[in-house]
Amino acid sequence: MNDREGAMLALLQLMSASSTPLGTRNAQRELAQRGREISESSVSRLLREMDARGWTTPVGAKGRTLAAEGRRRAAEAVLTHRTSDSLQHAVRDTKDLLDLLRARRAVESAVAGDAAREPEEGRLAELRELCDQHAHSVGSAPLIEQPGLRFHRALVEMSTNRMLKVAAEMMLASHLDRVEAVLDTILATRRDEEKVIAEHQAVLDRIGHRDAAGAEEAMRAHFEEMIAAVETSIVGGNEVLVQRLLDWMPSSE
Repeated sequence: MNDREGAMLALLQLMSASSTPLGTRNAQRELAQRGREISESSVSRLLREMDARGWTTPVGAKGRTLAAEGRRRAAEAVLTHRTSDSLQHAVRDTKDLLDLLRARRAVESAVAGDAAREPEEGRLAELRELCDQHAHSVGSAPLIEQPGLRFHRALVEMSTNRMLKVAAEMMLASHLDRVEAVLDTILATRRDEEKVIAEHQAVLDRIGHRDAAGAEEAMRAHFEEMIAAVETSIVGGNEVLVQRLLDWMPSSE
C-alpha cells in the first residue's frame, strides 16, 4: 500500500470513530497525532479524492461523514490489520515460511491475472519504474529498501477483485516485512537477485499484453522459484540459520 492509500484508510478510520462530521483541519491534526505529518492542503485533496470514489459524503462546511462504501472499506482495513498482525506471529519457523509462500503463490497469481485484464497505463509505468529500481539496486545498499516487495504491493493495488486484495494485503502487510527480509537474505546471491528481477519483468510483460492467463502463470513460476530456493536452503543445511533469522529479525510496528 502506498502512502496516499494508507493516509486515506487512516482518514476512513478517523471518520468511523467519530460521531460528528470530520473537517479538514481536525483531520490533519488527528493524523499528525498518529504519526502522519500531512499538510492541510494535502488532506483536503485526499478528502476530495475520497468523495470522488464514493467513500465519503460532504456535509456542508461541517466536514465529511462515511458513505456506505467508506464504511465497508474501513471495516476491511481493520480486518486486514488484525489478521496480518496475527499472521506476523504465526511465521515461527521454516515450515511456516514455506506455508506463507504457498499461500501467497495462490493469491498473488490470481491477483496478477486479474490485474492483466484492464491495466491502467499509469499503473504499468509504476511497475516498470519499480523493476528498474530493483535492477539498479542489486548488489548495493538500496536493496534494503525492498524494491521487490514494493513491486508485489503495487501489483495488488492494480487488482479490481476486492476479496483478492484483502487476502493479499493481509500477507503483504508491513508486520511481515521481517519475513521478506529473511527471503532477501536467502536470495542474497547476485544470480538469485537477478532471477527475481527477470521473473518480475515476465509478470509485467504479460500484464502489459493484457494476457491474464500468462500473467497468472508467470507469477506462479516466480513463487515456485522462491519456494524452491527456501527448500534448497533447508536441505543444504541452512535451516538453523533461517530459523535464527526469523527469531532475530525485529517485527514492524
